[in-house]
Amino acid sequence: MNNRSDTQGTFDFTKKGKVSIWVSEVPYKDIPDEYFEETYSRNKSRATNQWTQNFRMKYFAPEFLETNGAQVGTVSLQTAVSECSCSSSFMAPLLSKAKKRKVSEITWVVLLFDYEYSMSIGTVGKDQYLKFVGAFDYDIDAS
Repeated sequence: MNNRSDTQGTFDFTKKGKVSIWVSEVPYKDIPDEYFEETYSRNKSRATNQWTQNFRMKYFAPEFLETNGAQVGTVSLQTAVSECSCSSSFMAPLLSKAKKRKVSEITWVVLLFDYEYSMSIGTVGKDQYLKFVGAFDYDIDAS
């Protein structure tokens, strides 16, 4: 992981074998399109958007991003994440950390694989739409 800040005060949190997870309690339909509107690098391997800017993230790799949630109402974090890649390998530590952060019912979840976001470096734990839950080890071969 290269946690060096660039001139804009953003950080590179890429790290193989880690997954960073954010949750929302705001219905997806209530979030403006601009929040997730992506600007891509020349070769389209990296992207930025309002979410990454708010959390001081230099960029993310779109192919490592996964989301899930409820079309209407809320869903348990466990249910939303259980439908995501490799979730069996990090479910227990995720639920433990989520309980400490008083997160159980959500509207949607964002998973960013091969990424280890850190609030101690990025200094942002939440914005108006997303709350960072934690970064966890994952096993690519897990269900």
